[in-house]
Amino acid sequence: MTQLANPNTRAVVLAAGHGKRMKSNYPKVLHKIAGRAIIARITDALDKLELEHVHVVVGHGAKEVEEFLVGHPPKTSWSVHLQEPQLGTGHALMQVVPALTSFVGVLLVTVADTPLIQPQTLKLLLNTHVKQQAALSLLTTIVPDAKNYGRIIRNQQGLVVQIVEDKDADSQQKEVKEINPAIYCLEWPQVLSGLQSLTNNNKGQEYYLTDLIEWAVASNLCVATAVADNWREVAGVNSRSELAEACRLLNDRVLTSLATESGVTVVDPQSTWIAPEVSVGSDTIILPGCYLTGDIKIGRSCVIGPHTVMEGPLRVGDYSKVVLSLITGSEVGAYCRVGPFAHLREGVLIRDDVRVGNFVEVKKSMVGPNTNISHLSYVGNATIGAKVNIGAGTITANYDHITGLKAETVIGDEAATGSNSVLVAPVVVGAGSVVAAGTVVTRDVPDGALAVGRAHLEVKACWADRKRRQPKS
Repeated sequence: MTQLANPNTRAVVLAAGHGKRMKSNYPKVLHKIAGRAIIARITDALDKLELEHVHVVVGHGAKEVEEFLVGHPPKTSWSVHLQEPQLGTGHALMQVVPALTSFVGVLLVTVADTPLIQPQTLKLLLNTHVKQQAALSLLTTIVPDAKNYGRIIRNQQGLVVQIVEDKDADSQQKEVKEINPAIYCLEWPQVLSGLQSLTNNNKGQEYYLTDLIEWAVASNLCVATAVADNWREVAGVNSRSELAEACRLLNDRVLTSLATESGVTVVDPQSTWIAPEVSVGSDTIILPGCYLTGDIKIGRSCVIGPHTVMEGPLRVGDYSKVVLSLITGSEVGAYCRVGPFAHLREGVLIRDDVRVGNFVEVKKSMVGPNTNISHLSYVGNATIGAKVNIGAGTITANYDHITGLKAETVIGDEAATGSNSVLVAPVVVGAGSVVAAGTVVTRDVPDGALAVGRAHLEVKACWADRKRRQPKS
């Protein structure tokens, strides 16, 4: 990673906004894009900059946002600062000031609703700021439609002299296509006096961080700019439609990278959704209708799909095939076959060359190599050895509904269970043993034994013929 010229760098993430256009009961920054919250996408990018600290300003839904950060903390050291009431971006930064009394360096200030931002773009701004020895630097970009963004106003020499908020802009200023994505670098504490001088003399009666530009120009301080080439990368998410568009753009980025850099075939990009955290090996084929999110690693020469959902953390070994299935929190070995219509739940470890077939559910279990669980079975809280054959309809009855406790089933190497057998845990089925079809196993089965437990079969001759001859009432 490129070392920044000034290592004394902190970030401030402005996450206090209401996000009214989302029409949601949840804070905007907690809505997900490709399986991960918007604010987490921001902190992911910041983590790659090797910053000293991240300050997160919360306001609307402060409790929910802070709880999320506690459960999904950035790798960089971080803290939360409450903005109440929310009186603008300048006011938001003021809430961090008490935590900066001994800090001397660069503050990277960013909003929390630009989930497509790349670390490289943030590095561009930081390095521009340091190289030009600016007091204040800002990221700008050119857009086809400026919408509600603040407009960048430059003088005849091309220097930025002002940012005008959309609701304060006149008709000429509204024609400007260079906008402010609200990502800045501030030399601290040099800009502190400018922050303290902000007023709310505007239509929104808010303290705008953008007013620092005019303060810096009036103070003859250097204001630098870095231009983001792709405006979509720095576009904020303010509505459900913009969230959907951001998801699509992120997905396009991921699929393009998989095809060009990893040698992966995505048969139908329009119906395939893969998160940035997913790693896929070369010569793997992703068939239509797949949705893959979270920490997932798929090996080489696999076939995934069609219509398969995977939620990480998850691993799939080389040369495996997963068809029409749902897998969460599991590990699948090499040369495995999963599906169609299989469900691997959390805590499953499938060794190499295993077959998990149609309508099979596996939960919190280890399945040894060369084992088959081919049809219509439930395996929960079990340890299954190598070369085992689990017959159709086999159930490990692991749950005591009275105590709420779950017990373990152990099946030894080369054992076999017949169709419609039930193993009532806790129970051990020994190596090489056989459980006959229709048997309910309630005690341990020794190695090499046969377990048979069926009700007496009574056959009544000619019963069906007599039934058919009875008059219909």
